Amino acid sequence: MREQLRITEIFHSLQGETSTVGLPTVFVRLTGCPLRCQYCDTAYAFSGGHILTLEEILERVTAFGARYVTVTGGEPLAQPACLVLLRALAD
Repeated sequence: MREQLRITEIFHSLQGETSTVGLPTVFVRLTGCPLRCQYCDTAYAFSGGHILTLEEILERVTAFGARYVTVTGGEPLAQPACLVLLRALAD
């Protein structure tokens, strides 16, 4: 079975947080979050999105040519295949 994840968006921007602030980064925003934090600024990622295979996600990320990738959400770990994606990105 091919690994798949529900994705809200994949985009290139500058990192706004962490020790890599200001550096070009690809953001992979997964769909779905069971937490519903009061401070959430991405409620639009609670539902919807589209299914992509791991291969499709990696192709899109690679096409941007950025060294850094941030997987965000929704809550990324709510999708079990996220661990496979993280491993592939790290490799």
